[in-house]
Amino acid sequence: GIPTAGARGSWRTAVAGAMAFAVDMWLARWGALGMESSLATFMAVLMVMASRRAYEQRNAAAAFGAAVAIGALVRPELYLAIPVYIAGALTRRPRPSARILATAVLVTLALVGPWLAFAKWHIGSFLPNTAGAKSGGFVTNPLVFAHKLIVPAKIVASSQLVAVVAMLADVAVSRRRAFVLVPEFRFAALWMIALPLAYVAADIQILSRYLLIITPAVCAGGWMSLQSLLRSRPVMAQRAVLGTALCAAMALNGVTYVRTVVPPTQAFSHDLQTHMVGLATYLHQHAAPGEVVAAADIGYLAFYSRCRVLDLGGLVEPATGRLRTQYDYEEIVDRGLYFDVPGYPHVDYLVDREHEPDRFDGKVVNGHRFEKIYMTTVQNLGIRKPGEYYYTLYHITPVGAP
Repeated sequence: GIPTAGARGSWRTAVAGAMAFAVDMWLARWGALGMESSLATFMAVLMVMASRRAYEQRNAAAAFGAAVAIGALVRPELYLAIPVYIAGALTRRPRPSARILATAVLVTLALVGPWLAFAKWHIGSFLPNTAGAKSGGFVTNPLVFAHKLIVPAKIVASSQLVAVVAMLADVAVSRRRAFVLVPEFRFAALWMIALPLAYVAADIQILSRYLLIITPAVCAGGWMSLQSLLRSRPVMAQRAVLGTALCAAMALNGVTYVRTVVPPTQAFSHDLQTHMVGLATYLHQHAAPGEVVAAADIGYLAFYSRCRVLDLGGLVEPATGRLRTQYDYEEIVDRGLYFDVPGYPHVDYLVDREHEPDRFDGKVVNGHRFEKIYMTTVQNLGIRKPGEYYYTLYHITPVGAP
């Protein structure tokens, strides 16, 4: 129970909030895939819980630092929690002691320091290659920044709209007494704002699973805000409103999941197992040993084609990762910049993924001629990339080669 206006969260509020969190459609969507999302979200839960006393007690600060460290090993965005924690300390009166703040920071460094040293030595960076590959550089235009905020706002609202509305209503009605403004919730309130802003500022391609690590804070803040709004109401009215809000949250997630999440997921799964695997199998049957294929989608292609794959996204190949810091993916493909990647003296095939078919067939790009040898279609690349895509396989030969 996080204290609010002199009271603790009632068991009814706790049950309603826990159920609303459990039926979050993005948690269900990504948790079912066996990815890191469930563990990262769990560590975010522990982090938010520990943050309630992390400005007042050293043991709570140590628990907070441990949750941040373990979570950051799963999702590196959780490193941002430490600067947010320090920022929260600067807003509190009286200020937390330096000893308590140092405890949280030092515990985090003690747990992640060895990993960071190894990562710097092994891959040349403190952060994984995926971090740079999914960033388009810092956004400096205020209008572009504001427009890009729409994406995380839609993702959060699609599953936690009830919680968001409750927080906004509590701030409008209770003003300074609103739950999200109480000192115990200070870190969580800043965290659920800071992470989306950081994603947008770094021009990260935001997926719904990236925002699951703020969902515990959003959910807790929303349902405690609802209790704050109802604190002076009769018990029967509180029960009725909590029940109605929970039903609304469950209905929102259920309907949106069935209508928005399931269809493109099923369509992509079918296309992956048939069309995309078919392309990779064709390559396996026709490519010579040692030939290289350049592509953005590398997992299925490497597994089924058994070819050496040049990762155009820069996710696992440091050389293309460095290229992505200078050029975006489209420019790398359109200009054939991948022909100059160190360690790849020749590129023999390209899998082009675009809405337009045959765009390189018969053309010469960067001294290489392209010939289409296989093409298939994919209905969509998930919710974020709707529309039909053409996967075109080109055989590449240097101009003048026999």
